[in-house]
Amino acid sequence: MSNILRSSPAKINLFLEIKGRRPDDYHEVVTWMHAVDVADSIIIGKSELDICTLRSEDTTIPFGKRNLCIKAYEALKQETGLRETVKITLKKSIPLGSGLGGGSSNAAAVLTGCNELFGLGLNDNRLMEIAAGVGSDVPFFIRGGSALATGRGTDITPLPDFPEPLWLVIAKPETAVSTGDAYKWIKGYSGEKAVDARELEKRILAGDRQFVLDLLHNSFEQSVFERYPAVREVKRQLLAEGCAAALMTGSGAAVFGVCDSEKQARHIEKSLKGWERISFVRACRTL
Repeated sequence: MSNILRSSPAKINLFLEIKGRRPDDYHEVVTWMHAVDVADSIIIGKSELDICTLRSEDTTIPFGKRNLCIKAYEALKQETGLRETVKITLKKSIPLGSGLGGGSSNAAAVLTGCNELFGLGLNDNRLMEIAAGVGSDVPFFIRGGSALATGRGTDITPLPDFPEPLWLVIAKPETAVSTGDAYKWIKGYSGEKAVDARELEKRILAGDRQFVLDLLHNSFEQSVFERYPAVREVKRQLLAEGCAAALMTGSGAAVFGVCDSEKQARHIEKSLKGWERISFVRACRTL
C-alpha cells in the first residue's frame, strides 16, 4: 500500500459556550459538535523526498508549516519517531474561515491516514492525544460523529447518533472570520448556558428534535454579527426560507439552518444559490 484516500468531513457546532480564559491562555469551552457530509478529499502517499509536501489547487489555504496537515505530520513524527515522509494531495470543498473545521478535519485525516499507511498501530485515544497538540478541534475529528467537547475543546465525550439524521442547509457569505479575532471580540464570560451530557444523550436517543432546536446557542454570534452584518443576513435568510432554526457555526462565517426534510433542504439550497451575497451553500445531513 503506497497511498491512502481519506474523506475529511466538516462539522457544525450545535452548542458553543465560552466559559472564560484558562491559566494556559486558552479558553474554557463547552461545545456540541457534529460531523456533516460536506467533506474535503485527501490522498496521503509515501514519498521519496526528505520533507513532507502538500499540494492543492486551492491557493488560498496556508502552505508549509502553517498548514495543519503539515503540523499534524510533524507532531506524529515527533511522537512516534516516524522517519518516512509523505506527499499530501488536498482537494478542498469546505470553505476557509467558515467555522466548519476544515483545517482541523484535514489534520485528523493525516494522523489517521499515516497511522494506517505506516502500520503505526496507534489507537484512537493515542491519536487524540497527539491531535490535541495540533489544534483544539482536531481530537474531535479522529472519531467524528457527534460529541461534547470541553476544556479547551480537546476533552471529548462521544454522543450517540440521531435515530434519523438532521437535514441542514449550510450557507456562507464572502466574509471569512479569524478564530483568533473572534475570541478577542468576546466582551465577557457570563457562562449562563449549560448542557448536560447524560440528558443530551437521552434526548438524542429519544429523537427529541425540539430539544435540539431549543438548545442551539453560540457565544460568538453577537460579536461576529456586529462586525459582519452579512453573516447575520445569511441567518435571517435561512429562517425566511423556512428553516426551523438557524445558528452560526464555530467562530463563523458559515451559518446552518435546520430543515424538516431532505426535500426542504434541497429546495432551500436551490433558492439560496441565486442570492449574490452567498458564496457557499450546501444541503447536507449529519453523519
